[in-house]
Formats: sequence, C-alpha cells, structure tokens
Amino acid sequence: MQTKRVECPNCHKVLEVKNSKNETVKHITCPACAAPLQVKFSPQQEPLVAHTVLVPPQSNPASNGATQLGGSPSAATVLVPLQQAISKSLKLEYNGNEYSLVEGQNIIGRQASTSKASIQLPTSDRYMSRQHCCIQVSTLQDDSKKAVLTNYQNKNATLINGSTIQDGDQIRLQDGDQIVMGHTTVTFKMS
Repeated sequence: MQTKRVECPNCHKVLEVKNSKNETVKHITCPACAAPLQVKFSPQQEPLVAHTVLVPPQSNPASNGATQLGGSPSAATVLVPLQQAISKSLKLEYNGNEYSLVEGQNIIGRQASTSKASIQLPTSDRYMSRQHCCIQVSTLQDDSKKAVLTNYQNKNATLINGSTIQDGDQIRLQDGDQIVMGHTTVTFKMS
C-alpha cells in the first residue's frame, strides 16, 4: 500500500492519501474545501512527496517525472521523488532529531496532550508554550523555499539569533538560524 502526502491546490490543506487497492489514479475530495482532486500513483515503490510550484500556462510539470494534481493554470501541486524533495527540504533540528516543515503554516510548540501544534517538541521547558511560534513555508517562482517566522499567540519570548521577536514581526529564516522558545533552542536547516 502506498501513502502520499499531498497539498490541496485550492485551500492548501495537507492530506494523506492511501492507495490500498494499488490504483494508478485515485479520485478524492478535499475534506476542507470539497475540491475534487486526482492523485496519480506510479507503479514504482519509490516514495513520493507533495511539492507545490508556480507553473507558466504552457509548461508541463509532469515532463520531469512529476505527477500533476488538479489546480489553476498558474499554480500546481506536483509529486516528486523523495530524493528530489530532500534536496529542497526545510527542517528544525532539536536534541539530535529533525522535524520536517511542510508547505503552509507550521505551528511549533511544547509537546502536551492539549497542544494543537503541528510540530510538538518533547521538552519539559514550561517557558515554551504549547503553541509558541509559527513558520510559514512557501515556494517561490524560482522553485526555492521561503520560511517566515512569527510569534504565535503566546506570552513567552521567542528569540532568533539572540534578538527578541515582537508581536507582528515576520522574520525570513536562513540556514543555521537559532530559534529560542523559552529555554529551548532549535536550529533551522535548509538543505
């Protein structure tokens, strides 16, 4: 059984699509916006991940081994082989572990049963909120990734490379940036 993570090109919700019947094409409906989606599965077992790109109307993103999902002529979500995606991945590193950032909003916080953060770090640091900061990931026209850090709805400080982030600040992250939430430090990685 193959499982793919895809992003709805309409509402940008990340979905997990399971192919238990080994179909080459699976038709689904986005649970968030009810957009009809078509996900193509290849017969090969190489893992694929979702990758959103801006596409000129005349170009065909499927020509490079990628499979196009439905979307507007100016934007498309494609599935690319995992090895290609790894070379353009964004991650947070904490305590020797890496946490992948997905396209769209990533809420970072302390692990707790009541946390709604998309990335929950296993720390007992009570100065780190359960929903501490947000990293918004987007893909630019040149296919490069952009990650922007903002403080999330919390009362505890967030620092980037030693400077405190104020409410409303939007900081574009660079490879190796140190993010401090409470007494917990994570490193932003762009590979």
